[in-house]
Amino acid sequence: MSETAITIGPAVVGSMIASYLFGCSTMQTHTYYKRFPGDRRIFQILVAAVMMLTFAHIICIMYWTWTLTVKGCENPDSVTIFSSSRDANLILTPLISTLVQMFFIYRLFKFSGSKTVAAFCGILSILNLTGTLVDAVEALSGSANRTAQNTRNWLTILTLVAAAVCDLITTIGLVYVLQRERRRTKVHQTQNIADRLTLWAIETGLATSMSAVLVIVFFCAMRNTFLWTAIYDVLADVYTNSLLAALNSRKPTRIRDTRVIEFSAGRNTSPDPVSEKTGDC
Repeated sequence: MSETAITIGPAVVGSMIASYLFGCSTMQTHTYYKRFPGDRRIFQILVAAVMMLTFAHIICIMYWTWTLTVKGCENPDSVTIFSSSRDANLILTPLISTLVQMFFIYRLFKFSGSKTVAAFCGILSILNLTGTLVDAVEALSGSANRTAQNTRNWLTILTLVAAAVCDLITTIGLVYVLQRERRRTKVHQTQNIADRLTLWAIETGLATSMSAVLVIVFFCAMRNTFLWTAIYDVLADVYTNSLLAALNSRKPTRIRDTRVIEFSAGRNTSPDPVSEKTGDC
């Protein structure tokens, strides 16, 4: 029964937190479509796709938790972390994280103009997606020998490291570019915009990267306790909320952008770089 409790406990905690975050993402989605009905079509499609995947993700988690808690009461020895709904979640999570990472990579490219950094981050994101899909396919195949299991463990760690590094690079790169533009401008309102964007970049970027790092730590240190599953269950919801928070935070910035451009038009005919770039991202 102790092994059963070790498996069920993290699953229940993870599903509860994931459900709460899914509710937050639902509210943020409503706010996004209400505030930005005329937003770029690609962003609207991105939000819709991410939310549909997140909805499927939360269904898989709930079904998996129900299987462990309800069906597990009849036969505790049959309780296992591996199931069809769990394997489906292994496919949905990297799809969500990759879509969100591509948005932040695009945002970094728009601000910095560096194709090299954007391409490197894109490779890391694709590596995370490809590696996790391969891991999921091997799990679905049901290969249970020790060699295959060790291979999946290393592959899981590699994909999580790639995701964490990608998030850290996009966060650090965006913060660096914003602070560089802040030092170049003399307009106080534009400096405030740069500070606000820097804070949002740190909050959204560190939330996803630290979640991936925590999964790596628990997976490597306490793999047999399955504590890492509680954090991995909420990883997709963290990515979804980070995307929606970044999109919804643009409204107050756009209002201030108009004032900055109008203020600077009397002194300088060229708009400020930070004010000009925040409108698209």
